[in-house]
Order: sequence, then C-alpha cells, then structure tokens
Amino acid sequence: MNEENNNNLYPKDPNPNASSSKQEQEQEETPSFQENPSPSSFSSSPNPDPSSNFEPFTPTPPEYSWGESPRRTTAEVSQKNGLKIFAVVISVLLALSLSLSAFLLVNRFSSDNTHDSLSASDQSSQQSSLPENENAPSLNVEDTPDGGTSTYADGGLSTEEIAEKVGASVVGIEIYDNDYPLEAVSSGSGIIMTEDGYIITNSHVVSGADGIVVILSDETEYAARVIGIDSKTDLAVIKVEAQDLPAAEFGDSDALKVGERIVAIGNPTGMNLAGSTTQGIVSGLQRSITLTNEETNTAITMEVIQVDAAINPGNSGGALINKYGQVVGINSAKVSSTQVEGIGFAIPINTAKPIVDDLIQYGYVKGRVLLGITYQAISDVVGQMYGYIPGLTVRSVDETMDAYAKGLRAGDVITKMDGIDVRDSDTVNEIMATKQPGDTITLTVIRRDQNGNATTFEISPVLAEDRGTYGAVIPEEKENQQSQSEESTPASLPLP
Repeated sequence: MNEENNNNLYPKDPNPNASSSKQEQEQEETPSFQENPSPSSFSSSPNPDPSSNFEPFTPTPPEYSWGESPRRTTAEVSQKNGLKIFAVVISVLLALSLSLSAFLLVNRFSSDNTHDSLSASDQSSQQSSLPENENAPSLNVEDTPDGGTSTYADGGLSTEEIAEKVGASVVGIEIYDNDYPLEAVSSGSGIIMTEDGYIITNSHVVSGADGIVVILSDETEYAARVIGIDSKTDLAVIKVEAQDLPAAEFGDSDALKVGERIVAIGNPTGMNLAGSTTQGIVSGLQRSITLTNEETNTAITMEVIQVDAAINPGNSGGALINKYGQVVGINSAKVSSTQVEGIGFAIPINTAKPIVDDLIQYGYVKGRVLLGITYQAISDVVGQMYGYIPGLTVRSVDETMDAYAKGLRAGDVITKMDGIDVRDSDTVNEIMATKQPGDTITLTVIRRDQNGNATTFEISPVLAEDRGTYGAVIPEEKENQQSQSEESTPASLPLP
C-alpha cells in the first residue's frame, strides 16, 4: 500500500500537536489489537506543515488486508463491548424462554398420555401398547439350542447333530508298502462297526497293502489286520485290537427315498482333511454302475445309491448317513470330469450286510460260484455291424477251473448258458445267482478254426466256490479246504 493511500485512511488534523497528545493518551488507555504493526501502516508525517491548506474531511472506504488490522479508538472498543454484552443477555433470555416452553409442552403431553408411556427400564422388557401397526413383522432371534431338544425341519437331526453323533465312528486308514515303509502310500476311510474293533471299508482301500494303520478321530493310532476282502462288491473288513470304540448305528437303506437329505463323512485327500462333513440329497436309488477293479483289471458291476454330496479320493470307505444319524451306505466311488460333477455313489448297507457278515465269519463271501473265465459281451446289433459272433467272447480261462479241463479256451464264444441266450453281463449274473458251488452249467460254445470255419459244441463244467482274495476252490477240494479255513485265522497284513 503506497503512502498516498495510507494518508487517505484518516483525515488530516489541523492541530498536529494536539492530535499527537491525544494519540499518546489513547495508547496508554487502549490495548493494541496488533502485536507487530507494520511501520508503514500509518505513514502520516509527525510534523506536517502548519501552513498547508486545510482540506475538508471526505471519508474514503478502507482497503482490507488479511495481515493487518487498523487500531480502534476507546469509544469504538466500548461500543463493541456493549453490543457483545447485550447480545449475550438476549441469547440467555431466549434460551431460558425456549427451555421453559419445551418443559411445559412435554409436561402437558406426559400428563395426557400417562397410560401409554413407558420408562426406559420398562421399554427394555416390554412392547409398547400403542396400536400403530399390529400386523408389522417382528425379527425373532432365538437362543442357540442345546441340540438335544430340537429337531430338523424334515423331522430328523440337524447336520450338526448328525456330525456330532457319527463323526467319531468314521476313521482314517493309511496304507503302507514295504518298498516305502516310513511313509503312507495311500489313504482312505472306514466305519467302526463294533466296539471291539471291527471296521468296514472298501476293498480297493486295503487290497495289496503290506501294512494298515487306523487313525481315530482323537488321533489315536492302531495297527490293523485284514479280516476279509471282496473285490466283487468293493467291500472289506479290517480289525484293530481295542475296546470301547464309538461304533456307528446302521439303518435300513431300503427305506431311503429320492430327494431325502443325507450326510457324508470321510477323509478326502487324506488325513489333512479328516472328518470332513458334506451334505446333499439322494439323487437316485438302485443305480447299476460298472467300475474297473484296478487289482484284477476286471469289471465290477454294483448296485449303488447315487448322491450329490461331495465324495472325493479319501472318502472311500466313509459313511453315508440318513437324516436320523444312521449309516445307510458306504461311500465307494465318484464320477468326476470336466463335464460331470456332483455325482457320488455309495454301497447300500442292506447290500453290504450279508457280505460283511460272511467276511467276518468266513473271510470270504460264502456260497458264491465261479466259472473261472473273463469275457467280452457282444450284442446282436454290434455283432451284425462288425461281423462278430454275438455272445461272450472268452478272453481268458483259469487253468485250475473245471471249465478249462472240459476244453474251454480263450477265443471261444459262449452263446448260451443252460439254453438261455447270453449277450450281456446282467444275464450272466442272473443265471449264476441261481447256482450253488458244485452245480454244473451247460455252455453252448462256438469255435472258429484257422480257416474261419465255425464249430458248435456244448460242455458242462462244475462251478467252483469263489473265495475272493483266498482264491477259488473246486468242488472236489471243497471239504478239505473248508476244514482248513475253519481251523486257521483270517490272514493279516503285517506292519512294516
């Protein structure tokens, strides 16, 4: 700001000495409102020329600056202080008036609605009786039930109750190989059948094992031995030497219905996910599937329960449980690919029961017959399309069986069994189910020579008793083998 503009802020005083004396008096009485006033803020000369012409006062609007404030006189300060006091008094009076008015209104409302009002403590435990909206929904938050007094919506146990009831009855199974004795080579699951240590699992879990270790839900480990294995039904029974184990409760698998809720418990991918629980529904019943027995490289046809609960490698041998907490199936297989997901299978307990009973009592499934061949079934349509003879093309013949002794060889085609056309394994199984060990079966066979000439003949071999892992027993050796089996204990798999 230049000097000319600063001089225009205040009028020139015709009596500078008097003005100077007056200013000194005001400085003593009036505090400064600027701690560090700029020397150039007021640049009027302290000794103006007395002979200069007097100019009439013409007020000029002041220029404002953020860093500077002009001094105010005592009169200005007194006037401003008076205004402040007046404003404070008015504010206090106004606040008192508003407070009094509010108090009177509230008191009047409370007196008119005493029967509708609730204290703060009453509101925390009662509902208001004001009929504003009697149909308004209320968010009802229940206490967490203890699990023993409530049932699931479908009349069964909740998933939590099922897991608590059955979880400890499902065990982990680790398989050891003598070539790698310090580390498990595979793993699976099992179900505790009895308190004294009988455990049901799948045959593919324990077949070929050199050592078996069972791991309980509390991580207690036991060495196990094989009681019996049946590769045709993918079932096996093993045993640990223990007492008071948490045995599972088994239920009627024939009572299951499509759409019914089920729970699967097992150890997918190994013991790192032990006791995994998944839930789903029964997708289908009496499903007939064909799997390959990796040990014998033969096809296994099974009638199973289809479910959509997750069943993964390691779940095999685990429990399929109904809504009442009863084991109704033994998890056995899963179909999975980039096109197929959510399809799992379990062996029904009603199907497993006679197999398991025989495995425990005899070490094999008693009364099952064996012809001793492997074959490829060819239908009439396929045979006509590609020039093959419809029937069962024999792939191999067990040389210890009577069928081999009667002249049956690989390459022969069996067209009939007991006079019935055979074109598939279902028909073969139906016929064999009517037989007992020692019975004969009439086979109609076609054989081609090197020149392609076909010869048809019949043979009637004697059916042997199929003992699964322990081999087949031909009829004439049956009594001796049976007496030896009863005297001996079931084979066991030693630990490394």
